[in-house]
Amino acid sequence: MRSTSSSNVRWTKDRLGAYLAATTGFLFALPPAFETARRLVPDHAHTLAALVGFAVAALAHRLGLRVMRRLP
Repeated sequence: MRSTSSSNVRWTKDRLGAYLAATTGFLFALPPAFETARRLVPDHAHTLAALVGFAVAALAHRLGLRVMRRLP
């Protein structure tokens, strides 16, 4: 028995690699971004660190997708 909702979603190696790159970029960027934001804007350090982490994750996703598409 097959579900109809799963036919629309295709997880390819390209997308999985890009999401792995985005997750890794977010996790590696968060501690330095938090330390810097804590010194610059102590009241909004978590928010600023999260925004920087998301920006790094978006760039890592785009770069990871580009690299993964070139692989065989």
